[in-house]
Amino acid sequence: MGDVVSLIDYRTGRERGAGALGRLDRAVQRLDPLVRARLDRLSPTIQRELVAIARAVSAGRPARAAERAERLAGILEHPAASG
Repeated sequence: MGDVVSLIDYRTGRERGAGALGRLDRAVQRLDPLVRARLDRLSPTIQRELVAIARAVSAGRPARAAERAERLAGILEHPAASG
């Protein structure tokens, strides 16, 4: 016998995933120029955070990756980070 699939649950799950991917895309767009401007002087902490973001993406956790990318972008956008 087959499984009954709720279209409402399916659509909700897709929308939640699409929202996370959009959020991740926006966070990466913020983060990219900030990281490129510091390529020659990325601290080990920033490097670890970038690796963690990549691992979250690879693990299929775009919401977690977006959260980390947004937090890192916020840190790098702060005036004290430009040092």
